[in-house]
Amino acid sequence: MAAHEEGGDERFSFEAFTRHPFFTEVNRWIVERVICPGRRKIVDLGCGPGAVTKLILERLDDARNAKVIGIDPSASALSKARAAIHSKVVEFIEGSAEWASRLVSSADAVVFLNAIHLVPDKPQVLAEIRKVLKQDGVFAFNTTFFNGAYVDGTAGFWRRWVVRAVQVLRERGLEVQHKAHAVARQFLSAEEYGELCVQAGFTRPAVDLVRIEMTPEALEDIGRFSLFIEGALPGVPLEEGSSALNEGLRRTIDETGMDHVPRNWLECVATAA
Repeated sequence: MAAHEEGGDERFSFEAFTRHPFFTEVNRWIVERVICPGRRKIVDLGCGPGAVTKLILERLDDARNAKVIGIDPSASALSKARAAIHSKVVEFIEGSAEWASRLVSSADAVVFLNAIHLVPDKPQVLAEIRKVLKQDGVFAFNTTFFNGAYVDGTAGFWRRWVVRAVQVLRERGLEVQHKAHAVARQFLSAEEYGELCVQAGFTRPAVDLVRIEMTPEALEDIGRFSLFIEGALPGVPLEEGSSALNEGLRRTIDETGMDHVPRNWLECVATAA
């Protein structure tokens, strides 16, 4: 997916972050483990403009007997996907993960990449995905917005970045509402995601952490993403928060000398029990 958040200002979407090479790598990693002979009906849930759909098509050994269904709530993202992908085996449908079983059934695999952290009611959506799958069908998801994303030894960098951004806001006469409530703060751990999968009727997922290196450009882009801004600086308008994070990042890199920061991506694969 690109910008999974529905609506909102495009300037603060996830799309810029998705253009970095590592984003393709973390998605290809999971697609390669899910798309294999015998899995012919594949759902790309939250497909956005079709980046993961392309990876699925690349992975299919013989696409003639396959069916790939991309589902996304954004009409504009689907328009981009249809313009980018011309394949007889692909169909794009406007719809939400919350009611996916009304749109498709008897799938061999469902991939839901870089979006599960945005879902408010995760048990409901996982139960819906279970309905979409055949017995022994495979469900795969990933995210870098989870409890465990920080690589050991790097938490200080992220903390310092937020502290410096708050400092910038104060210099500009703005205060951060530390008591403000943000969905972005509610990151789950790998274990919590595993429990949710079991409760929804899946096997406990195989869990892997894929480590990527975030460049200064990638850090700048994540600092412009609404979910990150709301989590780091709750209650601060996106425009001011993005600007403060950008300046805070510059100060943090100057102070720490760290211009490349590793970060973990959570990759989970579960089977419909």
